[in-house]
Amino acid sequence: MHSFGSSTVLVVDDERNMRDMLEIGLTQHGFAVTCAQGGVEALALLETVTPDIIVLDVIIPKIDGVSLVPLIRRLTESPIVMLSARSDPQDLIAGAEDYVGKPFDLAEIAARLRAQLRRPHLARRDIVAYGDILMDLATREVEAPLGPVALTAREFDLLATLLREPGRVFTRGQLLDRVWGSDAPVEPNGVETSVSYLRAKLGSGGAKPLIRTIRRVGYTARID
Repeated sequence: MHSFGSSTVLVVDDERNMRDMLEIGLTQHGFAVTCAQGGVEALALLETVTPDIIVLDVIIPKIDGVSLVPLIRRLTESPIVMLSARSDPQDLIAGAEDYVGKPFDLAEIAARLRAQLRRPHLARRDIVAYGDILMDLATREVEAPLGPVALTAREFDLLATLLREPGRVFTRGQLLDRVWGSDAPVEPNGVETSVSYLRAKLGSGGAKPLIRTIRRVGYTARID
C-alpha cells in the first residue's frame, strides 16, 4: 500500500492558476507535486521520472489530453485522472482510470487520488489505448465507445500496428510486411480493403476517421 505522504503526483495543465491551485492544495493533502504546462513537457519529464499518479487536463495546447494518454502509456503505467470542464462520466477516456469535472473541490480530488493509489494497478504492457479505442493484446479484444468490436486476426494486427505508433505514416509495403508477412500472397488492394473494413467496424460517430489515408504513401492513426 502507498504511503500518501510520499506519493508523487504529476499535474499536466496549461493554466498557471490551475497548476498553482493543485500544487498547493495537493501538497497540503500530503502529496509531492510536480507540474507540467503541456504534453511536450510532460512527456519529457516522464522520460526521467515516474510519478505515482498523473492528473491530466483534457484541453491543453499542442498535444491535447485525449491524444496524450496513449503516449503516456508508452512511458508509464501510473494511473491517470483526467480533468475537464465537462462533467459527463461517459467522457472517461480509454486508458485513464478516473475523470473529475471542473469545478472541483480539492478534498474531493485528493480523495480520488488516494482511491486510485489503493487499487492494485496491474502491469498493462498488453494494453494499447488510443482515444476511445482500447485494445487488449493478450485476449485480442477491442473496446470502442459503443462496445466490443469483432475484428479478424488480420484487422486486429493492422489496427495494433497503427495505434502503437500514432502519427507515424506506414507505407503499404511496411504494413504488408508487418501484418501479412513478406512472403504471404496478398491481393493488390489487400491493405486498402482491410483498412476499409476497419473503418466500417470502428465507426466514426460523425468525427474524423481514426485511420487517416496519406495519398500515394500509406496510412496513419491520426493525432489531430
